[in-house]
Amino acid sequence: MPVAARTCSSRRALTLVETVITLVLIAALVSILLPALSSARTTSYRDQCADNLRGLGRAWADYLRDHQNQFPHVAGQPGWMYGGVGFSSIEESAYPDLDRPLTPYMGLRQTGEYHGLSCFCPADEGIEDDEAGASAGTGGRTAFRTFGTSYRANAALFSGPADSGRGMLRSEITTPPSRLLVMGDPVWHEVAAATGRDADWHGERGLGNLLFLDGSVRFRAATPAPVVGPVVLDPRMPGSAPASDGEGGPGAPPAEPAPEASGDVQVDGAPAADDANRAAVDRQPSPRH
Repeated sequence: MPVAARTCSSRRALTLVETVITLVLIAALVSILLPALSSARTTSYRDQCADNLRGLGRAWADYLRDHQNQFPHVAGQPGWMYGGVGFSSIEESAYPDLDRPLTPYMGLRQTGEYHGLSCFCPADEGIEDDEAGASAGTGGRTAFRTFGTSYRANAALFSGPADSGRGMLRSEITTPPSRLLVMGDPVWHEVAAATGRDADWHGERGLGNLLFLDGSVRFRAATPAPVVGPVVLDPRMPGSAPASDGEGGPGAPPAEPAPEASGDVQVDGAPAADDANRAAVDRQPSPRH
């Protein structure tokens, strides 16, 4: 073979080797970067979700101030129908559903772009069945598209003592505000009611962003009933004294600063109360059945 031909062949072979090496390096970089990008997106969505709940905490504060510190009575699907949007059958756009009591305080607008609405969690993947025989979830749709909001509220706040046909008065609530759940990612309900459904939107089993009556937003897990954990659903937990109207929480002036637990996000300037049991569940997943 002529020298020139051998040289040309060697160059072509070297080019192929370089190409293979380049492709291998690119594949390695992609395999390293993709998990990092996914983690960054999960963190970004979780932070945006917490910001949404801060906004909803302010909405509840305004509502309670305007309604003598009384939560609304919501008769049908109270966990979802407290506030949110409806959807136009023609344009597929979302519009404020003013038949829901909290909606006028939520700063909603008609739009076809859901991101930026306070009731839309960007990580919303719906509620899915993950066990045979589990009750239906959202049927492959997001919670937002199914209910007009991504966030499930604590329905116990919307019916007074002995189902009196009215919402709870702030003065009737005996559960410590730092433990009483107002609303949050719907995973809290799926865990507490042991439904066997999956609503883990933020990458950690059983955990979600939760808004408490003291005004704080925390990334926590609920506890399956009948166990009473640091996240409490019953507004009248036995053994606690009723709070006076306006004591802590939405609609109240800021309390004296208390030691702040790690990971707490404060809403509307109301510090979370120091709770000896709080740290026990911080970022700890609850058992699932």
